[in-house]
Amino acid sequence: MINTSILILLVANLFGCKRDDCPPEPITAQSSVVWKKGVEKSGLTSTPHYYNGTTIFGHKAKEVNNYLVYCLDSETGDSIWQTRIITPFEFDPFTGQMSILYENKLILSTSKRMFVMNADNGDILWNYTDPYNYAGTCIIDGYIYIADFVLRETSTMYRFDINTGAKEELFTIKHGKDELGGDFTPKLLMPVKWVHPSGDEILVLQNRSYGHDKIGPDGMYGYSKMDLMAYNITADSILWYRYEVDNFSSGARPAIDGNKVYFYGDRHAYCINPLNGETRWKYFIGDGPEDDFNTANILIIGDKLIVKPDNDAMHAVDKETGERIWLNENTASMPGLLTVHQDAIWFSSGGVLAIDANTGKTLIDQYKASNGSWIFPVAHHPTNGTIFTSDATGFYCLNPTYVKK
Repeated sequence: MINTSILILLVANLFGCKRDDCPPEPITAQSSVVWKKGVEKSGLTSTPHYYNGTTIFGHKAKEVNNYLVYCLDSETGDSIWQTRIITPFEFDPFTGQMSILYENKLILSTSKRMFVMNADNGDILWNYTDPYNYAGTCIIDGYIYIADFVLRETSTMYRFDINTGAKEELFTIKHGKDELGGDFTPKLLMPVKWVHPSGDEILVLQNRSYGHDKIGPDGMYGYSKMDLMAYNITADSILWYRYEVDNFSSGARPAIDGNKVYFYGDRHAYCINPLNGETRWKYFIGDGPEDDFNTANILIIGDKLIVKPDNDAMHAVDKETGERIWLNENTASMPGLLTVHQDAIWFSSGGVLAIDANTGKTLIDQYKASNGSWIFPVAHHPTNGTIFTSDATGFYCLNPTYVKK
């Protein structure tokens, strides 16, 4: 008799079906691919999330300005729910600050639009449209933070109650020679929260400002700089502001550990005292190609700060002293979002990579299950370790046992 799974494939091939209507492709034993789910159209895939036995991700739909959010059974790839988002313009929340899972809420956003969804059933709970642009989102204690930037004149930090969508304005940085950031275009980036010894809640963040008419250190017009600041939420006041800590800086959200906040600057990683903004230490990343601000990542694993520029290098430094622990100069560029699972650092760049967080050794080197575009973030099943990611034409569940270097 013909195996049932083979029969399904034969029927699909004979009569055809829309890619999204087809069941997940059955996979033979000993394969690195547990299942594969076809998507409607090639394109960027949002950050995948594991949630309560399911895997959630978003992808472009075949209709213009439509975006599909998929929720699949993490074991089988079968559909649990699917939600279509329709917007007047392209909606493509790809990066780590555009696709966030918080408790049972999924937040998807682009530079002007944000949708908050129920991760249990795909219902859209509320949405927000900003007349201007804003740079990413983050979640702190049930609040969604965004910061807009308006006509090169102001940048304002807002937060939303994740349950109701109620919006609250926190503070504004203005352009002007007598303003905090000086006569530069302000652009507030996403903060982290620190608790002051007094008990006050403090946001620590970067103002990535730009001097469109200024001459930079290289003698060219256009000068970007990294200002750092702390805002006291409790007292509604600026705690401190540091002007021009560095030149170019990454858009990466800072990392925080106790009384230390870490930033990625221009070819340096910084450890900052959140009490007063002073530099505790800085680590030189290098002066090679793409050692500067492009799509950099920092994250904390145990006693280490992992620093990943947009080139082949990955650094691990002691989070207390800034001394190098290890350096792997042969990973891959364009990491996007780094994730951690069982003491390994995962990302995709032309394939799936895994780096041992303790030694820096490459465990998996650009594995590919197809010839597609493997540049998308990686998520894991918390217990069996299966890997969830995309090649731009389909979404995969991979068996780590057979994903070898």
